[in-house]
Amino acid sequence: MPIPKTSITLLKDLASDAGSARWAEFVARYERPMRGFLRQRYPTVEADDVIQNALVALMKALPNYNCTSDERGYFRDYLMGVVRHKAVDAIKSRTAESEKRMRFAKERDCHRSPAEDEDDAWRTALMNAAIEQLMSDATIAPRTREIFRHVALMHEAPESVAAQFGTTRGNVDVIKKRMIDRLSQLVRNMSDDV
Repeated sequence: MPIPKTSITLLKDLASDAGSARWAEFVARYERPMRGFLRQRYPTVEADDVIQNALVALMKALPNYNCTSDERGYFRDYLMGVVRHKAVDAIKSRTAESEKRMRFAKERDCHRSPAEDEDDAWRTALMNAAIEQLMSDATIAPRTREIFRHVALMHEAPESVAAQFGTTRGNVDVIKKRMIDRLSQLVRNMSDDV
């Protein structure tokens, strides 16, 4: 998606006043290109978070940015560099968090009793049975089941799933919540039956 030509006046206004109402104008102008860039190059990151972090970084950096003619696209390159940097930060953070969880799980497993292992195995079997029942429920539209499978079971980014299914992020969130509510009810029902 082409990035609009930069308004030097807009940049100078934002640089001189971090609380400027013109930030809404900036977001309206650049949000779609930033989202397009992220969807194309970093589809697994949470676009909303990355864009928010990029805007915070810009708010801090603009007072020192040399606001000159944008004929060569300097600001556009600068903006996409900030977005790229924040996307990489998000990936590193997610990777570090995943590694931390794996270390914790290994440490926890070293100190577990056989009864705890049995409880976990039972809960896992119960959850798998509930997921299987949910995903084979003919009263749920196939598209809804697929969106849920991608966002909840395969842990794909909601933005990516929304783009893949031609829907909005909000719709993906609603589907995920409703399906998780149904899954929770199935688990409760199965637990009560035991």
